[in-house]
Amino acid sequence: MDTNFCRHYTGDGTPPSNRYCRTCPEAACDRLWRRVIDLAASNGGNPVPLPPTHAVLFPNKNADFVRLQVNCRWGLPKEDFLHYVATGHAKMGRRGQRSDPRASPSCTRQEPYVQAIVELLGGMEIPEIRAVREVQGG
Repeated sequence: MDTNFCRHYTGDGTPPSNRYCRTCPEAACDRLWRRVIDLAASNGGNPVPLPPTHAVLFPNKNADFVRLQVNCRWGLPKEDFLHYVATGHAKMGRRGQRSDPRASPSCTRQEPYVQAIVELLGGMEIPEIRAVREVQGG
């Protein structure tokens, strides 16, 4: 995890500080994450395909996550998505690799799924992503 991905992030990348985005009060980040949650719920309860991947997107009861599925289901946490927006990385990491700036905060592989979500939202230049990147970079 790149611990410099956001000027508001406080922590060293290890649990529980890697989950800081869930409690950060930045409205821009919450607005963007709300768009991800709305996208997950946009198909009337059915999964949302994430082209060009084989994955689908589902809503989750906990608003800090959406669900992804290829063969099995797993969670995409808010902080992994926001880390990707800032750095362009959301790769898998192993214990002891939390300092790898390409690894997602949860150390789960969220690529290429986060890219597909961004594309369905309208791309990296939508106003919500630009606002988040401004907040992250200061």
